[in-house]
Amino acid sequence: MADVGSGTPPGAPGSSSPAPDAGHGSEAGHGIHMPPPSFWPIVLALGIAMALIGVITKYVVLAIGLLVTIVSVVGWIRDARREYRSLG
Repeated sequence: MADVGSGTPPGAPGSSSPAPDAGHGSEAGHGIHMPPPSFWPIVLALGIAMALIGVITKYVVLAIGLLVTIVSVVGWIRDARREYRSLG
């Protein structure tokens, strides 16, 4: 057990023990992948909100909200699969 009474966490500057994950986790040449911006989350939120308002008001609004929700989920999944295929 290293640095028990020193108050310095493992891997910190001045510590005699390495960090628990030192040398692991990131390989050379591999960066973090960030997906491109998408409008599907906003469309999905609007569809869910419309469906919930439709529960209170009219079934027509509920039906439109459910349709928008389904279309947005399908579109979001389609875009995610297309992006996943382009990574491989």
